[in-house]
Amino acid sequence: MQSRGRVLSCEDEPGVYRMWMPTVEGPGLAISRAFGDYYIKDFGLISEPELTSRNITHRDQFAILATDGVWDVMSNEEAVEIVFSTEEREDAAKRLVESAICAWKRKRRGVPMDDISAICLFFHNIPPSKQQAKNV
Repeated sequence: MQSRGRVLSCEDEPGVYRMWMPTVEGPGLAISRAFGDYYIKDFGLISEPELTSRNITHRDQFAILATDGVWDVMSNEEAVEIVFSTEEREDAAKRLVESAICAWKRKRRGVPMDDISAICLFFHNIPPSKQQAKNV
């Protein structure tokens, strides 16, 4: 407020809060992707990320890094199920993106598609049992 910036959600995107300059109607920057967006910092945006760390264990299988176009139309659980159920790891990100594109067309008909990109990071080698089944 001291910097005169505004944070609000538009009617056509309830729950998506964006940072707005005091008198300009655009661009409204989605708060979730503020990392590195220094141009609006004079209006109250803090674009330095809050970092946390955790140790990867044998229970952690993969991480999904995806743009907001994926998360606008897909829940965490849906994305995890798609990646987990993809037979070949190399195909996981492509399958996730294709699913998000289909979901966007179904759920956001007539709305221009947002950027939809994904990277899947796998933490461990393929388990021997899955590798053997793959070679059969």
